[in-house]
Amino acid sequence: LPQDSVRVDTIVIIGVGDIMLGTNYPDAGYLPPTDGIDLLAPVDSILRDAHITFGNLEGVLLNGAGQVKQCKDPSSCYAFRSPEHYAGYLKDAGFDVLSVANNHVGDFGQLGRDATLRVLDSLGLHCAGMLSRPSVVFELDSIRYGFCAFSPNTGTVDFRDIEGAKAIVAALDSLADIVIVSFHGGAE
Repeated sequence: LPQDSVRVDTIVIIGVGDIMLGTNYPDAGYLPPTDGIDLLAPVDSILRDAHITFGNLEGVLLNGAGQVKQCKDPSSCYAFRSPEHYAGYLKDAGFDVLSVANNHVGDFGQLGRDATLRVLDSLGLHCAGMLSRPSVVFELDSIRYGFCAFSPNTGTVDFRDIEGAKAIVAALDSLADIVIVSFHGGAE
């Protein structure tokens, strides 16, 4: 970070909202030009200009088909499945940690959830928010961060469970120097 823009005792955290770089469902026509390789180029210098950058991964990373969700109203139903290599674009752009607690993490069933965690783990992109991973603790530049994410959606850590949320945050507070809490309350 530029020395003139940040005091030594300041931690800069950049947080962004929903991230969905493109979906190949129902077909590849919904993917960005040039396969999205330069999609984040206009903002990557900003995203990298922080000690930590996090966002909400709105959808799954999955190369296979998975089991697409069933919707009550197909006219307002969206299912987001990005190619697994898109996670590399997020890493290259400067993301360190991602929330996977949202209304699209289950779009392609357990296979989609599992693939998303596998891909993010393989790149060292920390994530939390699923019941199988409610929180994460990691270290960057000698600072221990705790991260948790909540939403009211199936398979995610429910923010309506106030006592459970308090317990997760308290546990992170005992392990980390800085705790970041994210929640996603949106729907279509």
